[in-house]
Amino acid sequence: MKYPISIITVCYNEPNLEATCESVVSQTEQNFEWIVVDGGSDVATQRIWQKYRHRINKFISEKDSGIY
Repeated sequence: MKYPISIITVCYNEPNLEATCESVVSQTEQNFEWIVVDGGSDVATQRIWQKYRHRINKFISEKDSGIY
């Protein structure tokens, strides 16, 4: 399925993740894909992602080398 908009959320143990997720899922226009790239966050962050898994179109979680 093609979506007119892609929302890409990148994080690593983000303390405001819940607010970000709530913002994404509460958008008036819901015709978008949500792509999440997680840098191998801790268990607490993974639990938050799990709550929103039903709305995430693509989820990648793996350790990386940071921003550079």
